Amino acid sequence: MAAAGVGLARALEHCAGADLSLDGPAEVEVPSPLPDLAPRRFSTPLGMRYHLNPVAYGYTMAHWDWRRWEHHIDWMALHGITAPLLLVGHDAVMVAMLEDLGMDRAAAARYVGGPAFLPWTTMGITHDLGAALTDEALAHRASLGARIAARQRELGMEVVLPGFGGQLPAELVGTARTIDWQGWETALAEPGGELFAAAAAALHRHQRELLGTDHLYAVDPYIESLPPTTSEAELAEHAEAIFAGMAAADPEAVWILQGWPFHYRRAFWTPERVRSLLSRVPSERLILLDLWGEHAPMWQDTDFLYGRRWLWCLTHSFGGRFGLFGDLAGLNEDLAGHREGAVAGTRGRLEGIGITSEALDENALVFELALRAVWEPMQPLAEWTEQHLARRWGLDRGRIRPAATLLRRTLYGPGRTRSTPSPLIARPWSAELPFAAQRLAGEALPAADGPPSANLDAENDAEMLAALPPLATAVRDLLPLCAPEHAGAGRGTEALGHDLSQLALHVGAQSARAPLRAMVAAARTGEADTVRAELAALEELMLAADELAATRPELLVGRWIAEARALAGDDAALARELERDARSLISVWGTQDSGLHDYSARHWSGPLAQLHLPRWQAWGRWLAAVAGGEADPSDPAPLRAEIQRIEEDWRGSTAPCPAAPRGELAPAAAHLLDLAEAQLPRLAPPGTAPSEGGP
Repeated sequence: MAAAGVGLARALEHCAGADLSLDGPAEVEVPSPLPDLAPRRFSTPLGMRYHLNPVAYGYTMAHWDWRRWEHHIDWMALHGITAPLLLVGHDAVMVAMLEDLGMDRAAAARYVGGPAFLPWTTMGITHDLGAALTDEALAHRASLGARIAARQRELGMEVVLPGFGGQLPAELVGTARTIDWQGWETALAEPGGELFAAAAAALHRHQRELLGTDHLYAVDPYIESLPPTTSEAELAEHAEAIFAGMAAADPEAVWILQGWPFHYRRAFWTPERVRSLLSRVPSERLILLDLWGEHAPMWQDTDFLYGRRWLWCLTHSFGGRFGLFGDLAGLNEDLAGHREGAVAGTRGRLEGIGITSEALDENALVFELALRAVWEPMQPLAEWTEQHLARRWGLDRGRIRPAATLLRRTLYGPGRTRSTPSPLIARPWSAELPFAAQRLAGEALPAADGPPSANLDAENDAEMLAALPPLATAVRDLLPLCAPEHAGAGRGTEALGHDLSQLALHVGAQSARAPLRAMVAAARTGEADTVRAELAALEELMLAADELAATRPELLVGRWIAEARALAGDDAALARELERDARSLISVWGTQDSGLHDYSARHWSGPLAQLHLPRWQAWGRWLAAVAGGEADPSDPAPLRAEIQRIEEDWRGSTAPCPAAPRGELAPAAAHLLDLAEAQLPRLAPPGTAPSEGGP
């Protein structure tokens, strides 16, 4: 059935010019009568197509209702997904399991927490985080999960469900064995013990009653935590207990294990330890995910994932924070190589691919290419990109060719497997620019006294800075087509508006580096008035960015908050807790000392003006005081206290945020670009231009 879905998608693209993007329209207009199409054959040796990173259930899908889910399931079917991960309803399953083990229902609900943070509790690295759901809310989640699973199976997919990794409340198992992640200490049941087996049995029983089974179970016992032992034998015992628990409940069980720890904690996970961990799990009953295949593939250095069944995965986005990027040429080449290698048998036990992005909010172009290049024949990349964007924007190829070529050579050019992060959502923390200190996405955790944020620096990326003027020009060229008089004139008006707003926000955000640099320089030379003047320029840029985001429904924090609160129904207290969770996830995340600030920050109307701008304003005032000799640059404690106060006030607020767009995109984008282009000459080194290389 998956192949039939892909065939239908190709036909819809051909005869209806349909945009089937991840964020595309919910309906497709088809001609009547349908034309006769000549037979075409598409095939792939990559038979398993896995979908969804657990954390996407927080960063993107935490509050989705059935309408959003139905659209996404249709997208899966049209793109050949065979094995989607499902976490909706697992909160109800976990609460029922804990009650079976003797835990009070209220305590169990507190331990499991709300949907915004469910992914991390499911993976066993957080607990007691977020709203404790009521019986009514849990029942709603259970019903929605069952409906999702039924629809996925109806369309021929095999649903991947969570298993039991050993994590339980300390009140049940004590604290003799624990793992730590970002300050959360989680207790582990003794592998092979009665409680471990009882918990696994209860979890699988409740899950099967609610969601059925297709015999695929995702369990990640140490996703980013170090095990409580260095003993190879004890590592093997833990994995053996995990598999025994799922196999006892389901003799056909297959364990799907993310290979992420083996990259993220690679100093610990030596080949010997990995092989020991896997040694007691039958060869046919385990599938490993090479989770960041497009950037840091493990298959080349691990004997094709230790000789096990494996999937090459595209992770791409970390945390859902803003960033337009993707190496289209590299992705296309990777998938061509995997198709060929799977046929030739030169890539070990490669069985397919996965789309395992941490979020699905941006860069639909990358996901579309990945799921198209799985199949052959595959068009030349330049041709495919033009055709895709022409369908997406509802314009002819000639009209979009200059923009498509520019995107393919810059933001989506060779080597762009990591984002150029936004300065607007960086966290000011000292008298220096924060960018160089920001943690690299996907790399090891910082030291306890290390960087306060999680964005990747781009200060030295001269090519990306030089691309900003032509990107601004390309946006201006297409903006007239988003004016009200053109609304509805083309199929892709909405998608074009979305993409142009994102490109304008990218240019505007990167241009903010100029006043930020100037503020630091002026503070060093004692020019307080210059600090204030540059702060005023930054304020104008950020307010313009917020106003542009306000024109787009998908860029409104008010929509995110309203969707979160909806689960509470008429329960005002639960609604407030769910709103706090929704705000927390895209700002402080956890506690003030957890090191995850801004990991999921967005270019959304609301936080841009209410959170990120006030932080920069506090920094600007402090720098002006430093320049005037009224503050000590070596003592940022007062600044840091103010930053934390701003963050806590924002995430604890229940002030209304608009959930409906306001303003017009074209003038708002033009205004932001006007402000940005005034700053761009201060950024790019003279004579630097975007590379003309690439396909």
